[in-house]
Amino acid sequence: MLSLEQCSQKKFLVFGLGISGNATLTQLKKNKANIECWDDSKQLREKFKNRYRVNKDWFKSSYDFIVISPGINIYSHSKKSFFQKNTNKIITDLDLFCSSIKDQKVILVTGTNGKSTMCKLIYDLLKNSKKKVYIGGNYGTPVLNLPYKEKSAIFVLELSSYQLDYSLRLTSSVSILLNVSPDHIERHKSFEKYILAKLKIFKGLTQTGKGFLDLSNDKQSKIFKVLKSEKYNQRNIQLIKKNIHHHIKDSLISAALKGSHFSNCLYIALQIAKLFNISKKVYLKTIKDFSGLSHRQEIIKIKNNLTFVNDSKATNFASTEVALNNYKNIHWIVGGIAKEKDKITIKKFKRSILKAYIIGKNINFFLKKIKNTIKYNASHSLKNALLSAVSETKKNPNLKQVILLSPSAASFDQYKNFEHRGNTFKQLVKKYS
Repeated sequence: MLSLEQCSQKKFLVFGLGISGNATLTQLKKNKANIECWDDSKQLREKFKNRYRVNKDWFKSSYDFIVISPGINIYSHSKKSFFQKNTNKIITDLDLFCSSIKDQKVILVTGTNGKSTMCKLIYDLLKNSKKKVYIGGNYGTPVLNLPYKEKSAIFVLELSSYQLDYSLRLTSSVSILLNVSPDHIERHKSFEKYILAKLKIFKGLTQTGKGFLDLSNDKQSKIFKVLKSEKYNQRNIQLIKKNIHHHIKDSLISAALKGSHFSNCLYIALQIAKLFNISKKVYLKTIKDFSGLSHRQEIIKIKNNLTFVNDSKATNFASTEVALNNYKNIHWIVGGIAKEKDKITIKKFKRSILKAYIIGKNINFFLKKIKNTIKYNASHSLKNALLSAVSETKKNPNLKQVILLSPSAASFDQYKNFEHRGNTFKQLVKKYS
């Protein structure tokens, strides 16, 4: 695989001009590559046309390498025949990054839910032990904006299934695959193909590397079966088949890490502490001080007996289940664009949920899932849902209650992304509570 230093005079197409595409263009230009670029968004093309050659006939041209941004679906693209013809030329920014580092350590993290929290926990652990550590990938900073030449650096990278799907070279000292549940099926076409994309995280483990595969929610052994059929070297992959009890007092754990769903994250963090010779004292300080991340069961206000929780990042029901397990007397705000093949089963939560408030443009989908089990209100908008929920809580002011935004759905029917949805909720809580 090509390193950045070997890109000189090679002809590249950078397809997709978001933040990772922008970082790729910058690095290729520094390394004197011959670059063309394209994005299906006219707005993005306009932004780059004065600095790079935007080639409207890219699909008629030939290239040495095609760097695809993870958000581009080459399987359903109008020019998919071009991508099929050039499959062996498709690479990612991650491939360029992994091919360009030398002795630095890379920790890769993926999973359907919890990967950002896991990344931040590992980052904090390494930072608190005075290591030279950087965090990026799907977490926020594109990999090619990280200082990949810095000696003794450790890189903690969050990877989505989209990034893994297109990438060929994934060098890592540690690879972590957390829970896997059906997600992004519209892109991967089947749960098995989604699992295959996730399992690629173990492909580039070094001989002395360590892998962690959380199988605790693999009820039908689908992940394990795919793992066996693909003949991965399981010698350096630890299979975690159940929730491991960490034997740490609740008072020593941050509220952002409490709950059985975090037990394996705490265990994996402890193993990483051992791998990097980090003391138990630093580990305990890290898990106690951990502040959590926005939009992930984020407590945004407590007023008398009422708690407001922003869990906008819950874009599938597996993620929402975690929040529903953690609270009682819930006014649940749910809805948006449901994930294909996502199973929403709320029977076991009917005693915890006082009422559901359905938002978004696909009211009927969620209505069918809950109408015979719990009380509900077709609210349509987040504002209506919050006002209705606040009004409902006033009927029993002495009862400790929770208004929980945990949509179990993508946000694109009404918002730019889950952050936009979560921030809107925060603003509404501030205004109306």
